[in-house]
Amino acid sequence: MAGQNLDSQNSDDAQLIAQVCKGLEQVVLKGRTLDWLRAKQSNALATPQHRDLMFGSVRYFFSLKQQISEYLAKPLRNKDHDLEMLLLVGAYQLQFSRRPAHAVVNNAVNACRPLGKPWARGLINGVLRKMQRNPDKFSGSATTNNPEWLVQKISQQYPNDTDALLHAIDQRAPMVLRVNTSKISPEDYCLQLRSGDIPYTVSAPAKAIVLATPQPASSLPGWAEGQIAVQELSAQFAATIVLQNMPSGADAPKLFDACCAPGGKLYQLHEQLSGRFPSHQLVGNDKSPTRLEETRKIGQRLGHTDDSRIVFQNTDASAADAISGGNYDVVIIDAPCSGSGTIRRNPDIRLLLQPEQIQEQQSAQLALLRNLWRGLKQGGTLLYSTCSVFEEENDRVIEKFVGEHTEAHVQPLQLPLGTATRFGWQMLPSEPTTDGFFYALIRKAQSS
Repeated sequence: MAGQNLDSQNSDDAQLIAQVCKGLEQVVLKGRTLDWLRAKQSNALATPQHRDLMFGSVRYFFSLKQQISEYLAKPLRNKDHDLEMLLLVGAYQLQFSRRPAHAVVNNAVNACRPLGKPWARGLINGVLRKMQRNPDKFSGSATTNNPEWLVQKISQQYPNDTDALLHAIDQRAPMVLRVNTSKISPEDYCLQLRSGDIPYTVSAPAKAIVLATPQPASSLPGWAEGQIAVQELSAQFAATIVLQNMPSGADAPKLFDACCAPGGKLYQLHEQLSGRFPSHQLVGNDKSPTRLEETRKIGQRLGHTDDSRIVFQNTDASAADAISGGNYDVVIIDAPCSGSGTIRRNPDIRLLLQPEQIQEQQSAQLALLRNLWRGLKQGGTLLYSTCSVFEEENDRVIEKFVGEHTEAHVQPLQLPLGTATRFGWQMLPSEPTTDGFFYALIRKAQSS
């Protein structure tokens, strides 16, 4: 009976490995994102173990691929890319998991069958056994684990922070919570965490809660009741900036959140505005109907869906009819970008992002600014943000925009984390608990 159970477990493990390999093929060969796999409810991400193998293999892809090539007598054929994925998963486990090496090798060998390539068992066994016998030969480093163009760009733009930044994006991202203050105070929510023996720290600047160990959000106390949301720390400063720079005389401010999905900033703003400006009006706009529906569902859990002060709009924010002229006190643009500041959270970016795409994003970002500027009242403020560390998407965008608009005046920012740039404020993932994030605040001058 024990032998039967062991055989069954080995079969399950082999099937798991094969599913992860098929998911990796989608990312590495077909350019699919990990978010795309999630949306497809892919078997490659079905369990925490699946997700660890998938994310880990993607996170260390370049270093692992280099190491594997040293042990292959000749390159694999194009039709055997699935075997390369299998070696990647095995190599990741040998280097970074706590599983016994013999179990890792055996599971990889057994995975050849569900992949339809039992003839490759000897090849997989040979390569992984060699790697097992040379555990100190792993050549992974922050430099070798990223595409050359990315390393070069970071070293050019951050010469004093290159090593820290490259190291940071190789790490796992922390899980950060925002407390829904319309339901519970941060202090009272922390009491619940302590009661549940869930280790955490509080980031004082935003009273954000950083969990010591990421875990399924639905398992956390107060999740079903809408007491918390998962929201990265640097993104939580948006509400602070808006509230501290509310235009004078805006007793019942109207705000337009141009790219609102999945609603983190939108709902945080609503919660904090309700105390100071109970008659505020928020328009949450997004061009994706699917993402907008997800935003609505999140709002429902948080208890905000039936609030008449929040209105949703499904429009491309770069379209001429997206916003009416001169009606809004505040416009918020969390612009689509390269996502370079979130690589540790989305490791597939280092595989999929190409340098020419950064310039393409800049054109789209400028189009958003130019279009939505029309909807801002005189004396109103526009908050521009990206989750990018590249100046092409940040300072250079703002520089071009204010150069075109004499009535646009950049306002100084001072946040507890990060540093000032020529036109805004930049946070880096090398700082504790933050992703790479950029803010710029622009005020529209009153007419003379």
